[in-house]
Amino acid sequence: MADKKNRRDYFEEIKAIVAEDQDLVAFVDGEIAKIDNRAAKEKEKRAEKRAQGDELTAQVKEYIVNAGKAVTGQEIADAIGGDVTKAKVVYRAGQLVKAGEIFKTKVDKAVAYTAEAPADAEVEAE
Repeated sequence: MADKKNRRDYFEEIKAIVAEDQDLVAFVDGEIAKIDNRAAKEKEKRAEKRAQGDELTAQVKEYIVNAGKAVTGQEIADAIGGDVTKAKVVYRAGQLVKAGEIFKTKVDKAVAYTAEAPADAEVEAE
């Protein structure tokens, strides 16, 4: 299977073909620069989102550790506030469970998270 080409690859090929026409080369260089700028901005946005996610993960872990008891995702979301939803909290808590930093348990038929492995409750590994 051949490697899939992207827009930048096609513009590089066009540039090689029209190398003798400086106006076309300048145009192609401009288009390549636009593609590179867009890619750099997207990379920056992804890094920013990742940092925000890391910050939220730290907040979730901190709340669970300081709670001293098993807490549900909704309790954590309510405590953190802002635009933090239960879904965001549950996702981050799931990552922490997989990493072994917190534990998942059931309290009154609801999924809850705790910093210490409960001795008498059923602990689930994801």
